[in-house]
Amino acid sequence: GVREIGIRSQWVDGADMPRLRIHSVEFEGPFYEMWPPRTHRGIFIDSPHQANLPRYAREIFEDFMPRAWRRAVREEEVDWAHRIWEKALADGGSFEESVKEGLLAVLTSPQFLLLIETSEGPERENLGPFELASKLSFFFWGAPPDARLLEMAADRGLRKGFEDLLDLCLNDPRFEDTIEEFTFQWLQLDKFDSVEIDRLLFPRLDVHTRAQVKREPIELMKHLVRENLGLRHILRSDFVVVNDALAEYYGLAHKPGSGLDFVPIRHDDPSRGGLLSQAAILTGLSDGRESNPVTRGAWLARKIIAEPPADPPPNVPALEESIGARRLNLRERLELHRSKEGCLGCHEKIDPWGVPFETMDAGGLPKAAQDVDASSVLPDGTAVRDLNALKDYLADERLDQVAFSFLKHLGTYAIGRALTYGEIADLKQEMGGLADSGYPLRDMFRFVATRDFFLKK
Repeated sequence: GVREIGIRSQWVDGADMPRLRIHSVEFEGPFYEMWPPRTHRGIFIDSPHQANLPRYAREIFEDFMPRAWRRAVREEEVDWAHRIWEKALADGGSFEESVKEGLLAVLTSPQFLLLIETSEGPERENLGPFELASKLSFFFWGAPPDARLLEMAADRGLRKGFEDLLDLCLNDPRFEDTIEEFTFQWLQLDKFDSVEIDRLLFPRLDVHTRAQVKREPIELMKHLVRENLGLRHILRSDFVVVNDALAEYYGLAHKPGSGLDFVPIRHDDPSRGGLLSQAAILTGLSDGRESNPVTRGAWLARKIIAEPPADPPPNVPALEESIGARRLNLRERLELHRSKEGCLGCHEKIDPWGVPFETMDAGGLPKAAQDVDASSVLPDGTAVRDLNALKDYLADERLDQVAFSFLKHLGTYAIGRALTYGEIADLKQEMGGLADSGYPLRDMFRFVATRDFFLKK
């Protein structure tokens, strides 16, 4: 129960303003609304047989194991856990300690750690009711199925009114946890955490601002999915989802007045709108000092349009290492790097996507226009002058490919593995039904959950 709490005052802006001095901090606890606490009561359930220890232990396992293993359990499986309890009790453990031994065995079993799908033969089969309950729950809620889903599975009622069941999953508050986790993985927001920002160059991007910056892509995606807005908004949008701290960092003319709560507001800044100009993305794809068009281009090719370049050959130096001191401008450095053996083929698929990002610095803010040449000729021959033109191109000319990329990443997240060649072909063939409505994001989650690669094993 011991916690160490640190309080840090970070003074980096040099502004002459009042500072906060903390004299003392007091904590009082622990505080429980009930005793034993809810977590304890969820395992050691109420029973009229609590004085009969063997029977009570069995009731505990009969209640716990279906929840842990996400399916009905057989009598011999309960017998297995009960024998572990008996042995621990005979070895001198208390009743609760012995029950704990049985629970540990349950929680270290493959039945808990893995999503197990049994098959009768080599042909594809429909998921069983409990298998489908687990798959739906982990996809939409990032958690095991609750009692309601397990009850529906036991009654084999999951496939009856499946559309209503998807509404249930989508309308549950836990669905927002899935949006957050998927967005974090899809956009590789962990890169933002790993970049060491040069505080002399970007003093305003301090630890507190970074915490708000990191939330922006997630809060935008939550808003788009919640309102079932079209996919085009991840590329180009006349609104941003920010809080007061982020609006101040971006220098937006209109502040939301929402404190730390993220809300959608219209913006008049031509450099804002969509994911591609968010600081969490741009900073994460930099070295903390300079923008990196190669990293940004490779990220866009992989994550936004699903046209990934091949992996670089071994022993190829990074862009900075290949030129020594940074005496050349960006285009000269790229040309020098591409001239090395084995580099040109990959960079022809990367650099054209990354150069338009040069309008934005490593802190996610616009560079001085006179110092930037962000014009590029994309792999299909389309010329764009800057990041805004790239956004327009993707939103207008390549939206179908962006939608395919999104669905491919979402499908991979939903089933926990890469899609096969046949599944990708089916996805491309079936996704056209979403195009007429502009690929609404909430509907895209529903679409993935109705594909054969999700519903069959």
